[in-house]
Amino acid sequence: MLGGDPEAFAALVDRHKRGILNFIGASIRSPEDAQDLAQETFLRAYAHLGTYNPALGKFSTWLYHIARNVVRTALDRQTRRPQVQELGEEDSLEQRLPDERRESNPEAVTLRGEEDAAVRAALEHIPERMGAALRLRYYANMEYAEIATTMGLSLGNVKTLIHRGKLALAHHLRDREAGGTKVSP
Repeated sequence: MLGGDPEAFAALVDRHKRGILNFIGASIRSPEDAQDLAQETFLRAYAHLGTYNPALGKFSTWLYHIARNVVRTALDRQTRRPQVQELGEEDSLEQRLPDERRESNPEAVTLRGEEDAAVRAALEHIPERMGAALRLRYYANMEYAEIATTMGLSLGNVKTLIHRGKLALAHHLRDREAGGTKVSP
């Protein structure tokens, strides 16, 4: 395909970096870690270009498959060794939180950030395949057929996973809002 041409690969990175970063960011809380994992995804893709077969699917599908594996590996590492970040003596929590949009209403930014964090946290409490399908659909903006190819499932299975995933996500968010600690199936 590319014959290992770094310039051609750089063009592919430019084309796909935003989608890959959004996909990874849906599972990884730290923006810095998400950036690192996106870079790792592209490094792995470049190192394994010889294994990509255009006859089996689109390059983007292959790339998202690599990203999914990179995220799984990172999450496995995190569950084995939780990361704790301490605040320095002169730091406050408010100083450490990212200021997403200074020009907008601070209350709206806070609410939007809390809602996004709640959805991302709820995604961790639904079955993995449902969560992966939802992340590909809503964070990576993939079409159903592309998700099916990426996940190695039929189109019907993807539609079912997304439908059931939305229900499970809504159920978990309702329980959370009501103050319950139930985890939906």
